[in-house]
Amino acid sequence: MNNATRKTLADFTVQIEAIKEQLADTQCQLEAIKDEIEAVGEEEREKADNMPEGLGQAMQDAAEALESAVSDLEDAVNGVENAIANIEMAAA
Repeated sequence: MNNATRKTLADFTVQIEAIKEQLADTQCQLEAIKDEIEAVGEEEREKADNMPEGLGQAMQDAAEALESAVSDLEDAVNGVENAIANIEMAAA
């Protein structure tokens, strides 16, 4: 391996580390948002459960939409985790 190749690999490693840090930050932000949405969804579900049948349908629908958002955010967090793992594997 010549010096130019070593330098290219070293540059690549620096870029990968920067990407890993950005992805880790993104993951933390997604998890925080997911937790907040989950809490709001639980509150809406509890309110809907305590209302007479039929009156809480809009709240029930909102709670279900928030649950779907939480699921999507969990998928996003898992995707970020997989991306970090793949970047680490590529850097090894």
